[in-house]
Amino acid sequence: MKLDTILFDLDDTLLDWSQKSVSWQEFILAKNANIHAYLTAAGHSLPPLEEFFKRVGERIKEGWEEAKKTWAGLSFAQVLGQVFTDLNLDVEQIDLDEVMRVFDWGPIPGVVPYPDAIPVLGELRQRGYKMGLVTNSFHPMWMRDVELRAYDLLDFFDARISSGDTGYMKPHPAIYWRIMGLLDTTPERAIFIGDRPENDVAGANYVGMKSVLMKPPHLNRELNGATPDYIITTLQELLPIADGIRTGEGTHGTYRN
Repeated sequence: MKLDTILFDLDDTLLDWSQKSVSWQEFILAKNANIHAYLTAAGHSLPPLEEFFKRVGERIKEGWEEAKKTWAGLSFAQVLGQVFTDLNLDVEQIDLDEVMRVFDWGPIPGVVPYPDAIPVLGELRQRGYKMGLVTNSFHPMWMRDVELRAYDLLDFFDARISSGDTGYMKPHPAIYWRIMGLLDTTPERAIFIGDRPENDVAGANYVGMKSVLMKPPHLNRELNGATPDYIITTLQELLPIADGIRTGEGTHGTYRN
């Protein structure tokens, strides 16, 4: 079948994390402080901020470890609900959607799209490809959309899903079938581009999709048994791959594993 769909991972595939200018702990502490202040102002009794931050971090770590056993999709709302229950708060009286908005997620200082991200996405759009995005983020997609909008990437995608919304994370086949359903496509008509062999590549291969490993100079992830159909170091290299698959004329000018 003719290739008609290009699917992307987000972090380290479209967004370059190599120049992050604040520590993850510092960034997230400020966001947790927003929640702490909001709940305190609403009359809820909370431990000091540092203790609250520690509890959230522990619940996130536990949640990821458990989710990875079956590749279930951990959700931010689920984590917050567990933390609030641990603290004996009346969860029924807390609007989790509002709490997540108060969290005030946004671009992380220093994290930016790769220089060729917008030109390549624009060219793929001009060539008529449908485009989707699948991220293993436990945040709901509307939170990640804040970043996409800030980076002028949002309008390129016909569908976007996060594992937090979907209930599964890559490499579970369900998350791939979910995005393909939203885009009315099939594995034979789609390719997936991502930076993590064990998630992005293995999952795409399992459902019968062509896989492209994004491997910029600052990343050196072990394949661990995953076999990408193609390996690229810049997004620009994706263009001849896509057109080569579409026309059946090969993959000249690209790296192949």
